[in-house]
Amino acid sequence: MDPSHFEHRVKALEAFGHRGSASAHEHRAAQYLAGELRQLGVEPTIKDFLGARSLAARLFVHVLVAALGAALLWRMPLVTVICAVGALVSLVVEQTKCVVWLSWPVCQYRSHNVWACIPPVREARRRILLCAHYDTQHSGVVWTINRYLMPLANRSPLLLKPPMLPVVGLMSVQILLGVLRLVPGPSLPITPLNIALLLAYVALSLLFVQWALGRPVPGAADNASGVAAVLELAERWLRNPPTDDVELIVLLPGCEESGMLGAAAWADRHRQDLATLPTAFLNIDAVGFGPPRFLGTEVPVAGLPIRSDAKIIGLSAQAATEAGLIDAGPHTLPGPTDGLAFLARRIPGITIVGFRDGGVLPNYHTFADTSANMDFAAARAGVDFAELVCRKLALMEN
Repeated sequence: MDPSHFEHRVKALEAFGHRGSASAHEHRAAQYLAGELRQLGVEPTIKDFLGARSLAARLFVHVLVAALGAALLWRMPLVTVICAVGALVSLVVEQTKCVVWLSWPVCQYRSHNVWACIPPVREARRRILLCAHYDTQHSGVVWTINRYLMPLANRSPLLLKPPMLPVVGLMSVQILLGVLRLVPGPSLPITPLNIALLLAYVALSLLFVQWALGRPVPGAADNASGVAAVLELAERWLRNPPTDDVELIVLLPGCEESGMLGAAAWADRHRQDLATLPTAFLNIDAVGFGPPRFLGTEVPVAGLPIRSDAKIIGLSAQAATEAGLIDAGPHTLPGPTDGLAFLARRIPGITIVGFRDGGVLPNYHTFADTSANMDFAAARAGVDFAELVCRKLALMEN
């Protein structure tokens, strides 16, 4: 890898100031990435889809619906239950399936997926989907809180890792309180519990609004490093393909930070095409934070985690051993990547990330996520590891 070329791409993306989901800066970054693909000798396609400008706004919609129901507990307990059930079901479905239900009012902003196909010389036997999102997250107090909670989340059992588990718990308590009001029985201290519930919703609302209004961050490690890695791997593939019967799709989706909407939109739009060939994805996300690792399980913001294909996990572990990596995986992080959108649609694959021991991601979703603070040596190791995994995926039998 040409270090100067890789660093140039990271710094060029950083130079946009930010690439907030569905923002004008994200749109300009999409045009830049299309130009980079053309320079590699492949013709890019830019496709629009409707996305959201922030994940916080989508979460706030669900909290607002539940809070309105909780406020009606004493007059209309049935409405309280309906609002909580609707908000809870929509929250889990949206975050595990990467779709839009209750949050549709804030998912009406134009975003872009940039992609290109590198066809094989012979008839394609299988397909690899090489992916890295290019948008960046909004700043907010939530990420300061996250810095202190992340070590606890990393040590938690798998089912307790989803970040919005406390919100799921609040909505479940609301359903219980509504049912207790509907069913005659012994007198219980419902009023204090409901007041506490409403106060919790108010606190969450303030947190989400502040997050939604925060400025997007520069995003050098997350995820200019991943985008530069994908472009580097595409360049290596063009120079020396591992086989002549595998199609490579290079996908750079938008709106990952607002709920993996770009990756989901691309997969849904190409559902029939994907069914024509055995397809596996290789997602690269934030390799500039620390040594390369791979995720064996994707953890949604709310809902049940989804495990990667055992064969691909084994293949990735073998690649890590060959690369001499220590503690490369499989790992889980308390939060999803675009890999979740693909796994939810039964597309097998693996996500490569970078983090320090203990799950530490320095400067994660802060204004300090700049190229000056990025671990370029770790990012380059991540690219080399990703290339090894990519080649193994290409040679894997159908």
